[in-house]
Amino acid sequence: MTKDLFGARVYVGLHPFPDEVMLEMRKRALASHESTNPHGMPWSRCTRESLHVAEPFQQVGKLIEQVVETEYGCSVSHLTGREVVIKNGQCLPLHCEDTDLSAVFVLSTEARANPERSDYSGAFVLVNPSGAFGFKRLPWEGLRSELIYPTAGMLLIFPSYLAHHTHPYNAQEPAVELHFELNVVDNHAHQRLRQPSFPRAL
Repeated sequence: MTKDLFGARVYVGLHPFPDEVMLEMRKRALASHESTNPHGMPWSRCTRESLHVAEPFQQVGKLIEQVVETEYGCSVSHLTGREVVIKNGQCLPLHCEDTDLSAVFVLSTEARANPERSDYSGAFVLVNPSGAFGFKRLPWEGLRSELIYPTAGMLLIFPSYLAHHTHPYNAQEPAVELHFELNVVDNHAHQRLRQPSFPRAL
């Protein structure tokens, strides 16, 4: 019996809010960025919590809770939210978080990637955990990284242990995203995922 082990469950979906709500969140996120991030780099802000407790950002938090309940069989026990503003030429360096799940909600982006010309502008990259221990790839294995191209209204949720980064952003208008870190409680909806990987001897 052959099994593919260590798969990471990643959710990607489009959940745009009405235009006026998206614009208001973008405006408030940019204002928060200016007041909480004097260095101006997307990774240099001094706090992980700034937006999730206030409207209209609570709507995104509720959306995340619903998706986590449906797709992961868990309830969110703790959530933090912050704005991330990425300007022309900037990127997020390789990192991971110390929570259970991470979520990204995209408010706006003007990056126009062209992978056929090796232009991955603004792409969000999830790295296979084994990549940190070498880049040798067996013939049947897929790529060690998954590239996800952000678009307004996109919600991305993934295990926080996955290292992630972005390719440099190339557009005059900045990308504005909401990043969330979540701790969760198991609702026991996916017991089958914890069954033995190999059949027991009869």
